[in-house]
Amino acid sequence: MTETPVPISSCSVPEDAHAWLSADAAVWARRRPANWARPLWSILALLVTVAVAIAVEPEPACSDAVPCGTDWVGMVQMGLALGLLYWYARLPELTLVAAPALAAIVFWEELPHSGWTSRAANVAVLVALALGWAATWARLGARRRQRQLVEGTVGIRNRLPASVGSPGRGVFPIAAGTVLCAVAVGAIALGLRAVHTDEQHASRAVRTTAEVLSRNDVSLRVRTDDERRIAVDAVYPEDYGIGTAVTVLEDGSWRRLTAEPYDAVGWQLLALAVGLPGLSLLITGVLARCRSAALRRGPVPALRVLERFDHEGRTWVYAVDDDSGDTPVFSCICVPTSLDGDEPDDPHGVAYDDEKYAVFDARLHGAVMVGAPYEGSELVFISAYGDGNPVVMRTAGPVRLPRAGQGPVIHAQADVTDSESDTPEPQDSDRVGRVAASLKPTGRPMRWGPTVVARAGGLALTVGIAVGAYVFTGSLMTDGFGWHVIPLLGLLMLISPAAVFLNWRVTADSTGLWLTDAWRTRHLPWEQLRAAVYTRDGSVEIRLSGGGIWQLSGLGWPSAERLLRLRPSYARMVEEVTALHAHPELRPIEQSPQRNQGRPLGPALVLLVGLVVISLFIK
Repeated sequence: MTETPVPISSCSVPEDAHAWLSADAAVWARRRPANWARPLWSILALLVTVAVAIAVEPEPACSDAVPCGTDWVGMVQMGLALGLLYWYARLPELTLVAAPALAAIVFWEELPHSGWTSRAANVAVLVALALGWAATWARLGARRRQRQLVEGTVGIRNRLPASVGSPGRGVFPIAAGTVLCAVAVGAIALGLRAVHTDEQHASRAVRTTAEVLSRNDVSLRVRTDDERRIAVDAVYPEDYGIGTAVTVLEDGSWRRLTAEPYDAVGWQLLALAVGLPGLSLLITGVLARCRSAALRRGPVPALRVLERFDHEGRTWVYAVDDDSGDTPVFSCICVPTSLDGDEPDDPHGVAYDDEKYAVFDARLHGAVMVGAPYEGSELVFISAYGDGNPVVMRTAGPVRLPRAGQGPVIHAQADVTDSESDTPEPQDSDRVGRVAASLKPTGRPMRWGPTVVARAGGLALTVGIAVGAYVFTGSLMTDGFGWHVIPLLGLLMLISPAAVFLNWRVTADSTGLWLTDAWRTRHLPWEQLRAAVYTRDGSVEIRLSGGGIWQLSGLGWPSAERLLRLRPSYARMVEEVTALHAHPELRPIEQSPQRNQGRPLGPALVLLVGLVVISLFIK
């Protein structure tokens, strides 16, 4: 059905901006990569072939002639294989280097020393890597063709609006990635030092032949030639039968089997656990920074388009003559920055319905797209909103091409139901008025946070995470990879809720709200606040102008709270913030000092768990 798009004022449209028509958009869309180049096929091929290669690879027993020990090449293989499963989808630029590197290691290290079954499996891995590498080239080639098509179509180019400012994307990923990569390098250095120390002991140790008397899960009981009975640690005790002869190295109190040099697997796992995310974040940040800065180096294409903002926070772009909005060309996440340098109150024409609920304007809006679009590109939009006034918006995430049948979500589900459901009652005007009447304005900042009971639960959860990480990591070091890795990963996922239970914080002052969750403290000016909602699943949502949401998940249990007539601190916070939003005269007039704005505990808990795990390696 044809609709009339909200027009953008002519003074906001750059001179000679080219109209991106449906025919142009269709040609651009046809330059997307073929279906065989989709990352899914490369990921599945690599996952299946690597799993088969690991399953059929023979496990040689440790011996004096062929001792076990730290496998640095194997660590690199594992890191590249795990990384490629993510880089295929999100970082094809890194795939161009990682896939050939892994293929070279497999070719030189695995093929010459394997049997026919294992060799066939490794050849399949090489084929999968070749498929992924070719698919990556196809995707990057499609990006280049799409960019060149737009740049060739648009004859006149324009400078970016000055209000966009300096590129902000990529700063946090670069900083976080650098820190994680530094930790990975430190772990590798500590592993190398431990291996070197073991080699020094072995070089001056006395070799003793002994007979295995008994064994358990972690050690052997042996009798030496001089009739001493000693215990020797063993990583693979099942490889040594009762009555077999082994060689023991002794250097004072230091003792180990000749067949089992020190294995730095613990340091290797730590390096992989932080190095892979760190490298991914670092490369992502650098690419985002470079693409954002490229828009400012010179004139760029400007295209007149239509856009639609949906309830999931995505901006969908259409050809300028697609008045029905039936064929979205691509989508992206955008953040507003107004023409005069201030954040707009309403970047997408959002209006309130009876001042209670935010109703998003899902109509088509006129816009000017600055920059050449392609999958992963950075763009700037000069958009119309509300009554047609312009706002400058820039991408906060990469451009994504929609799959067949995919489109914007323009029908939001209601947040409340009747009183018999499990959903908390809506914040109607009478209730907001009662809460407002109960507030006594003092001018000082207002704070809300967890109760003593919640903090006790968060503390207990933290202790459980630390103890569990210690136990499961110890088991991982002793037994190697197995099903016990899954509980360890599950425990690490509980760090975020533990940090929230311990120290979530919302502070209201004259400037707005300071919102502290597990990982960061965010400032929300009053004019950007849409609503505060306590949802049916017990989560707190602070809804922002433009469709963003700040959320504390799983804080409460609404049905039990109603049954017991409880009014927990987070529910009271939602009610009082709603009252402050509706009655500006009740807001604090003083600014909150920084020490009272809250500090996220997630990084501290990660450091705590990391220290617990590291303590296993430095015993």
